Amino acid sequence: MLLEIKNLTKTYRAPDGVHGVDVLRDLHWQVAPGETVAILGPSGSGKSTLLNILGALDGVDRGEVWVGGQDLAQLDEKGLALYRNETVGFIFQLHHLLPQCTILENVLVPTLAKPGADRGVLKNRARELLAAVGLEHRLHHLPGQLSGGERQRVAVARALIHRPRLVLADEPTGSLDRDSAGRLVDLLLEINATQGVTLVVVTHALDVAQRMRRMFEIEHGQLVERVACE
Repeated sequence: MLLEIKNLTKTYRAPDGVHGVDVLRDLHWQVAPGETVAILGPSGSGKSTLLNILGALDGVDRGEVWVGGQDLAQLDEKGLALYRNETVGFIFQLHHLLPQCTILENVLVPTLAKPGADRGVLKNRARELLAAVGLEHRLHHLPGQLSGGERQRVAVARALIHRPRLVLADEPTGSLDRDSAGRLVDLLLEINATQGVTLVVVTHALDVAQRMRRMFEIEHGQLVERVACE
């Protein structure tokens, strides 16, 4: 398995510091390499919390999270930074592109954490990715000169710059119109098919979720698998 969760519990404390709410409760979950998975659930159910845990942006109160044979709890700060930068790629609802940087420069931002890397190789990789998402003619444009769908495609290219094994997408189509959302999902599935990247997508959109190989819903802190006809 690429991803394995064992007995995971995540609790958010109340303001009084005593009471709390278990957002995720004794959760067990496995995802194989190359799978495409959707996670559904109402706001506040823990979808984004789970994605943040998988991306090592948030910790757990109890349990284990294994990704690619690594127990995230055993990684020190340097190891966690390396994991976030190389093992996983993030795509968010808001693209978080730097407005003052060109599209090519934005895709290269994650590589700045590796000052000794070959800049020429990385720049070629960024150009190839932008060509793959249909933006080879936009390399030197600023984000403000692109449509919302184009900016999300730049975010996809940025997430792939270090050839991650796992891509985590948090409501990636949430700010897009229906046509742009469909094209973005097409792109993500094409990347999964051609590069073998494991894809975990958090979404409110049932039509997006149904295009993934497996579909889960968070209910009472647990992941319940659904079938497309439900």
